[in-house]
Amino acid sequence: MIERTKRLETLFLGEINTIVSRMISSGSFSGFITITGVRISKDLANAHVFYSVFGSDEDKKNAAHTLSALRGEIGALLRKRIHIKRIPSFTFEIDDTPERASKVEKIFSKIEKLNEETK
Repeated sequence: MIERTKRLETLFLGEINTIVSRMISSGSFSGFITITGVRISKDLANAHVFYSVFGSDEDKKNAAHTLSALRGEIGALLRKRIHIKRIPSFTFEIDDTPERASKVEKIFSKIEKLNEETK
C-alpha cells in the first residue's frame, strides 16, 4: 500500500504541476508558483498539496486565494486526466521550507562571523 501511495503522490505532483503551469501561462496567477509536494493519506481519501510562491506577500496571498477558489476546477481536470476509482479531496498548503532554510542560513552566517571575531 505504501508503494501505491508513493506512486500516486508522484503522479499527482506531476499532473497538478502541469495544470497549474497552464493556468499560470493563461494569466490566472501572478507571481511564480511551484508545486513542491503532495502527501496522500493512508486511506487515499485526502491529499495535501504543498506549493511555494516566489514573489511579494501580496502574490502569496493571491496565490492561496486563487488556488483555493480553483480547487474544484483542478479536481475536475484531474478526474479527466487520471483514471483511478476515486480522486482524493485535496487542500493547498504553503510550503515555507525555502524561508526556513534562509533563516537557518542567516543563523549559520552569524555564528561564523562570531567565530572569526573570537579568533
